Amino acid sequence: MSARENRRLPRRRALAVPSAAAALALVLSGCNFFDLNPEEEEGAQGKADGQAPALAKQVEAGDLPPLEERLPENPVTVEPVEEVGSYGGTWNSAVLGIGDWPWLGRTVGYENLTRWNTEWTETIPNIAEDYEYSDDAKTITYDLREGMKWSDGDDFNADDIVFAVNDVFNNTDLTPMANQNPPSAEKIDDYTVEITLHDPDSLWAAHDLLQYQIVNKPVHYLSEFHIDHNEDADQLAEEEGFDSWTEMFERKAGVMDSALTWQNPDLPTLYPWKVVKPLADSGRMVLERNPYYWKVDSEGNQLPYLDSVEFEIMQDEEVMLTRALNGDFDFHTRHFNTAENRPVLAENRESGGYEFIDLQVSEMNTNMISFNQTIEDEGLREVFRDKRFRIAMSHGINRKDIIDVVYQGQGEPWQGAPRRDTPFFNEKLAKQYTQFDLDKAGNLLDDAGYDERNGDGVRVSEDGTPLSFTLSVPGDFRPDIIDSMEMVVDTWKQLDVDVEMNVEERSSWQDSRENNEHEVNVWSGDAGLLDAMYDPRWYAPLHAGESNYGIPWAQWYVSDGNDPRAQEPPQDIKDHLKMYDELQAEPDPKKREELMVDFLAESQEQFYAMGIGLTQPGYGIVSSDFRNVPEQLPEASVYNTPAPANPEQFFIEQ
Repeated sequence: MSARENRRLPRRRALAVPSAAAALALVLSGCNFFDLNPEEEEGAQGKADGQAPALAKQVEAGDLPPLEERLPENPVTVEPVEEVGSYGGTWNSAVLGIGDWPWLGRTVGYENLTRWNTEWTETIPNIAEDYEYSDDAKTITYDLREGMKWSDGDDFNADDIVFAVNDVFNNTDLTPMANQNPPSAEKIDDYTVEITLHDPDSLWAAHDLLQYQIVNKPVHYLSEFHIDHNEDADQLAEEEGFDSWTEMFERKAGVMDSALTWQNPDLPTLYPWKVVKPLADSGRMVLERNPYYWKVDSEGNQLPYLDSVEFEIMQDEEVMLTRALNGDFDFHTRHFNTAENRPVLAENRESGGYEFIDLQVSEMNTNMISFNQTIEDEGLREVFRDKRFRIAMSHGINRKDIIDVVYQGQGEPWQGAPRRDTPFFNEKLAKQYTQFDLDKAGNLLDDAGYDERNGDGVRVSEDGTPLSFTLSVPGDFRPDIIDSMEMVVDTWKQLDVDVEMNVEERSSWQDSRENNEHEVNVWSGDAGLLDAMYDPRWYAPLHAGESNYGIPWAQWYVSDGNDPRAQEPPQDIKDHLKMYDELQAEPDPKKREELMVDFLAESQEQFYAMGIGLTQPGYGIVSSDFRNVPEQLPEASVYNTPAPANPEQFFIEQ
């Protein structure tokens, strides 16, 4: 029995959340309001003058300023999903080691200048009270919330943004790799700042990975460790045991390694909870309520409702599954919630005291196979760049068998393409070359000039290059991918193509990819919902770390050719990349959608990578007494699930 089992009550809902429509809108439920006794003890179901009882006691004792002095002039109002909540309690969750820090960013560290609304239909103000683009989509003016404070009570203002952009991310000693489309910042006044981009980008305000970084670099704390603000920074670094001020600054601020921001409890934050016990290799990470958090509920009560959040640091997904079955997690949507584990988790819901929530996954493919078209081997490079070869290999995959055997018949044959319930659905892109036909595949290879065999019976190209390669699979990622690739290799070998499947430890697999040493590899297919526009890694070589079929091409694109690892793409691919530049520069949302449709039509022609099957809807678990969680959410890294659901308004029903 779970330690929390004795206080679970049946879960109540105000309104059910219907399925997502084409616009991906989620209709949130209504809410009930009730007043709570401010005399209640800490952790009881009560409000204390609109703030947590523990904070009210600190105010009364003179250890904390009154609430009105801690909130900005115009705090963000969060409408609760079900009802106004009660203060107290701990959210129990888990991470798989330090490398799983993105789950922290999704649950307790999600505040940006702007953010997605819960429905994932628009970008709305957040830390910035308002923002406006220039006509050329190169300058964004942000109006910050006057009176906002860091978790230590110091003022947050334009100086913090200018410091983060100009002194940190434009400092080549701290960020030796060039930023894509680097911004600069100018302070207009204390609460107005302009971000100017090198190139037009109408998508920047909605989603740029730099956004979360430029609002977690408090100048009042970090300036001491920066050589431009403290001429003795190198001496300070030596005193603290670092080789240089840059090493010290990285450790304090997490510029290149975001995990470090969760390992420094002294770093002030704007998040709902602040670190008190940092992320480590083992044990538990603990965060407690930020007394200066700048959001309130619909009755003006300061958020968050929960006193604290604790993450058990694990190293094994099987252990995490066991803990989930035991009811030890209040809310979780990561790692153990696979299709294979769904039956046992479903069967255990009553005894474990949890329920499922539906996840509309953005993953558009269970497996994306990438032939490395930038590989150093000239012979294989020419083969892999031959679209006729890739089409033949696609017809040589028995997708229906893989779906039936590996995915219990759930799914349908699918290439790398956005899902149906988006404005970007392209049926030909999704379905082309998915028919399994070994005779057709063999004939295509013959017609493409691969009709001769060598002494081992392996097909060879016209220049004598054998169609022999290694398919690299990450071994500690997802077992279904290994099973799928075993079936792919079996049918490819029937085409007289010599394929060796190499299951690698994940870090080794990543190193091979990053160093452009892989021949063919496989990963899951992201960006199937609205994130297709913001992260089109599979639709053109735009992602310098994950467009696996042409990472050096993507490195050329993001660095304007200055990255020494880059390779200049062929002209037709450069033309395709230019189409995305035009999309980014377009300020009109409707026209951007039209340009995205055209962009994907060219992706269809290029056929960079191939998929297996459409990923089916997912699920997460939520404790029966954990409230204000929507019954349905999009699941996407760009959406940052569950952040837009406002975890600060989650609460525990007492």
